[in-house]
Amino acid sequence: MGLLAFSVALAVALAIGFAVWRKWIAPWKDVARLADDIVESRPPRKFLISGNSQARRVGLALENLTDRRRELEQRVREGELSVQAVFGAMLDGVVVVDDLRRVRLMNREFRRVFEIDEDVSSGTLLELVRHGSVDRLVMEAIRGGEPKRESIQLSRGASEGREMEVSAVPLGENSAQMEGAVVLFRDVTHLRKVEEMRREFVANVSHELRTPLSIFRGYLETLLDDPHQPPGELLRILEIMERHSDRLNALVEDVLSLARLESPGAELDLSEVDLPDLLHSIMRDWEKRFAAKQLKSHLNFPGNLPLLQADESRLQEVIYNLLDNAVKYSQAGGTVFLRAEIEGERVRISVTDQGVGIPKADLPRIFERFYRADKARSRELGGTGLGLSIVKHITQLHGGAVEAESEPGKGTMISVVLPIR
Repeated sequence: MGLLAFSVALAVALAIGFAVWRKWIAPWKDVARLADDIVESRPPRKFLISGNSQARRVGLALENLTDRRRELEQRVREGELSVQAVFGAMLDGVVVVDDLRRVRLMNREFRRVFEIDEDVSSGTLLELVRHGSVDRLVMEAIRGGEPKRESIQLSRGASEGREMEVSAVPLGENSAQMEGAVVLFRDVTHLRKVEEMRREFVANVSHELRTPLSIFRGYLETLLDDPHQPPGELLRILEIMERHSDRLNALVEDVLSLARLESPGAELDLSEVDLPDLLHSIMRDWEKRFAAKQLKSHLNFPGNLPLLQADESRLQEVIYNLLDNAVKYSQAGGTVFLRAEIEGERVRISVTDQGVGIPKADLPRIFERFYRADKARSRELGGTGLGLSIVKHITQLHGGAVEAESEPGKGTMISVVLPIR
């Protein structure tokens, strides 16, 4: 009996122990493992815990927490991708800094502008930009809580300096509890050059108009003061006024032509141009001009010149302008050469003179509006200063390029290279 009673008691004790383990110990061990999996970012084996209602509720709560965490992580990833996409697509340099001007985020253009390696991901703005004005501007924006803007000059080594417009915008109150600023770097070098070109253009046009208009005014006052001029003097005055009237008309025509060429809607009337016929026709038109300056002319081109797809009237304007320059700057007895030759899928048309030539330092600028290597001589010869600029624009509209070679005292060759198609 004693052994039986002991066996029954042991069995009851084991049953009670198993029941306690199953209801109170095993479920909470499962909860502990579940919590460890969540903390270590491992996928849990199960969320449904049996044997204890409280442990089951904790397991379900952890499941909801895990789902919420996954959702938040997905949103964060999407947000990061959106920020990276926006930053990467921006053409301006952008950087985010904190209140100590430490860089927290920068885009690809910012790295390119300031030559920052891809492995550099942190540092202060001053260390990366190396410009005290930028650091001061950002500090003022953060402290004052207002956007700031300033232009700075950047120079890197031997490269040409650039002008950057820097805008610093302080972060808002709800910016992840971080004080700082978003700094935008915009390269305005080209815009400043365009503005300078516009100012120079207006100044040059004003100057070119003022000279003949002043002459007109002077001679008109002379005629009004004394209408009864001797016939010889009157003829001289009228000839001078006619010459400056022609100069004014040429200037206005060139300015209008250049404006049309530079407008966004500039178009070409393309057709199949027989280049040999066009060149022969142009040389016949210029025979009197050559003879008046006592110049010889020479036309040279191969017999297999293809038909050129171009705007014939514009192409004629290009060659006229090149010949006009060649005649103006040639000495009596010299020769003007007009050549055409095939270069692969392109045709090169060049005009060469034996005139005064152009200094090497001036060659890169001769296609700019109103640029003259010898200003006094150019005005004396009656040029508007726009001919080569018109040549450049017409050539570029055709998809071609202009080139210039010169040697002072020996002459100049200006070439236009045009695609055949």
